[in-house]
Formats: sequence, structure tokens, C-alpha cells
Amino acid sequence: MSELKERLLPPRPASAINLRGDAGSRPSPSGRQPLLGVDVLGLKKRGQGLKSWIRVDTSANSQVIEVDKFTMMRRCDLPARDLRLLDPLFVYPSTILGREKAIVVNLEQIRCIITADEVLLLNSLDNYVLRYVVELQQRLKASSVTEVWNQDSLELSRRRSRSLDNVFQNSSPDYLPFEFRALEVALEAACTFLDSQVSD
Repeated sequence: MSELKERLLPPRPASAINLRGDAGSRPSPSGRQPLLGVDVLGLKKRGQGLKSWIRVDTSANSQVIEVDKFTMMRRCDLPARDLRLLDPLFVYPSTILGREKAIVVNLEQIRCIITADEVLLLNSLDNYVLRYVVELQQRLKASSVTEVWNQDSLELSRRRSRSLDNVFQNSSPDYLPFEFRALEVALEAACTFLDSQVSD
């Protein structure tokens, strides 16, 4: 019977043969105890692979970067559970998390991390993701032109009049920090997506 088993089953690897008897208690070359004949130290943990992200900075420049989960956690100072919200394999309800150095956004098709100087968006060929990037770039470029214009007009008003009323009248009430502009565009993109779902 044992001869028939040996002929039908594939040959065992050398590490599995060492598990029989007292030979199984020997450590592996790495100095760790093998688990069922496999040195688990060399195995790659799930979720450590590189993911593709679209990065948009405050100057409206965009680029595609490849970053693993742990680098992203350090870069944005986020715990792993926050990054899990962005995983497209899992379905979570729409969520906006405010953390100390970042905002984690999971709104329908838009899944991104917003920091003070960049937006990191999971790379996707989805039409809504691409629209979000284009719309954000357009608004950032338009706001930078507006800011330059406002600074010039403030300088002119300071030269003409030293009264504080004139200075504050010329400043833009619509100015928002980068994080809020990026979040505003994400909310609009999610609303557009939901409108199209209702229409269909």
C-alpha cells in the first residue's frame, strides 16, 4: 500500500521529509522553526504589493506613482484600517475621515487621501476618477490665477488707500485651503455619479 502511495503522490520536498520524527524540531537556515515544512519568514504578506496612485499637487501637476501600503501609511501618517477603506475589493459605505495629517475619502467611485499639499487617488480607468483629476487640476489652476490677481489688486489698493476697509473688500471670500478644494471636487464628483445612477 505504501508503494502505491509513493507512486501516485508527487515527490515531497526535502523540507517536508525533515518533519518526520525528531528531525522536524530542527530550525530552518534562517534560525526560525519551520511551520509544516515552510519557512514563513520568506513568505510575502498579503497586501504588501505596490499599488498605483495618481498624485495631484497644489500646483495642479499630476503623476502616477507606485507605492506599497506601509510607505503610504508612513507618508500620510495613517493606520492600516484607514487605508482598508480605499481598497476597491471591499465595499464600505461612503466615508470621510478627518485625521491629524490627512483626510481619507471614500465616496462611491472617488477613493483618495487628501493632505495639505497633495491628493493621492487610487489609479483607475474609471471615467469618474479621470473627471475628478481633470476638474481638480482646472480648479487649482483657476484659483492660482485668482490668487495672483487678488494679490496684485491688494497691492494697488494699499497704494491708493491705507484704510482696512478697502483691503478686505478686495480679498476673495471664496478662497479655501487646498484640502477643502480637493474635498469639494470629490463631493461634487460623488453627487454627479449618484445623479447618473438615479437617471439610469
